[in-house]
Amino acid sequence: MNKKELLLSLGMILMILISSGPLQAQKKIGTETLEQKEKRMKWWTDARFGMFIHWGLYALPARHEWVQSREKISEQDYDKYFKNFNPDQFQPKLWAKKAKAAGMKYAVLTTKHHEGFTLFDSKFTNYKATNTPAKRDLVKEFVDAFRAEGIRIGFYYSLIDWHHPDFTVDRYHPLRPSDDNDQEYLALNKKRNMANYRRYLHDQVTEILTKYGKIDILWLDFSYPGKHGKGKDDWGSVDLLKQIRKPELLSKKRRGFYEYMMGAVCLQKHEYEAAEHHYELASQYPLRTLNDHVAALVHVANISIRQGNYDKAEAYLQLALQDKEKITAKMLAVIDRLKQEIKKH
Repeated sequence: MNKKELLLSLGMILMILISSGPLQAQKKIGTETLEQKEKRMKWWTDARFGMFIHWGLYALPARHEWVQSREKISEQDYDKYFKNFNPDQFQPKLWAKKAKAAGMKYAVLTTKHHEGFTLFDSKFTNYKATNTPAKRDLVKEFVDAFRAEGIRIGFYYSLIDWHHPDFTVDRYHPLRPSDDNDQEYLALNKKRNMANYRRYLHDQVTEILTKYGKIDILWLDFSYPGKHGKGKDDWGSVDLLKQIRKPELLSKKRRGFYEYMMGAVCLQKHEYEAAEHHYELASQYPLRTLNDHVAALVHVANISIRQGNYDKAEAYLQLALQDKEKITAKMLAVIDRLKQEIKKH
């Protein structure tokens, strides 16, 4: 990163320290007073000394973390680093002990950098450490080791993602046109949908904030507005900050959505037992609409019928019909067909 990029990055970085109080003082997001902010940030002001572990697939080529962008490396050529990622010198317990001995009070880890590869076991991508020769959640190992030494936990997460198919090609993307041609940008982005990526971004941020216990620091990197760039609207920054403010609520509100989505994924893969499990869990949490809740119950009933478990199917259909007057006609027709199927047996 050159000096101009570094200054812009530092200017746009969203560094959020999570505590029991509100997280932002912006009028649009919270009502935190200056005194409240100072109290919340006191530990950070006093800490002064910590560790930042910057690490990902780019450690293999060892030519800067921006190597994929700088050298315009294609997804196919970059894939060799994914296939050979096996960090045999990853020793978080040793690092944590040394950090404590040195007087460090916090440690931040790159959970995902611009290349899109996650060191954690994300539900939303296959491009993760658990699918490499490493075969494990490296973020969990980091958290467990540093937390055991009394060191506060921080996560870096890149807003950028050069791997995601819906992340639009911009001036830093490895696929960017060589001559900054507007028409080429339009052609490259014709089948990409930033709204899909935005949902993915928000879901992964929620995931890392609710999966590993209390997270003290969240470092989001970075915005670069202007021609063929990305700014706050591309990330949905205001909504994202609202999510970050109350992760303890999101762990419940978003859980149903996660399970519902995973049920759909398993269903597409014909993994019916797994799909049934996810839909059962989804039905136990708040979903976006009543129809989604009913659909989760109906999915369980349908799978149960295919497995010959007619009593369970009947029970789930009865649950689905508890708010019969609010269910759509299309969903009622599906329920009726399944009830007819049960009667045959």
